[in-house]
Amino acid sequence: MSGSPEWAALYQKHKDAMYKVAARVLREAGLADQAEDAVADAITSMIQSPPLAEVKNWEAFMVTAAKRKALDRLKSAAVQHSGPELSELSELPSGGDFADEVAEEIDRQRLGARLWDARAVLDVRERRILEEHIERGRSQAEVATEFGISRSRVSQIVTTALKKLRAKLTEEAGEDE
Repeated sequence: MSGSPEWAALYQKHKDAMYKVAARVLREAGLADQAEDAVADAITSMIQSPPLAEVKNWEAFMVTAAKRKALDRLKSAAVQHSGPELSELSELPSGGDFADEVAEEIDRQRLGARLWDARAVLDVRERRILEEHIERGRSQAEVATEFGISRSRVSQIVTTALKKLRAKLTEEAGEDE
């Protein structure tokens, strides 16, 4: 195409791809309904400032423009400073339940901190095997392969390490009383 491109024909040909990309970018922020506006902004911008060089792939050019306009919408001050929708606020738990959940979370975090400190009773190998198996959720077979030991040996190490941790936490609980 030389001279001014046929914007209507290009839009008709590539509008679906432009819309899909804009919607995907905006979906995570809950703004997928603004995808059509982002596409319209992109088309308007291209018409007002046509590309200076010859475009070899119009679809890529137009999809990129739509993506950039969608990103602009995400970066806009209105989106950055807006709070949650009222419907989201109404889903928050009522007073008593919420306080109980917060108290439980604080207790979990305190226990986690005590457990983290208690890990000092473990040797490096025990600690690493526990991390791989329990924290990262890897199977005993995977851990065994990584450490060059049998699956049953991983099981023994995990059991021994957990006993050591329980003993340390029980000891600390007795000291706190």
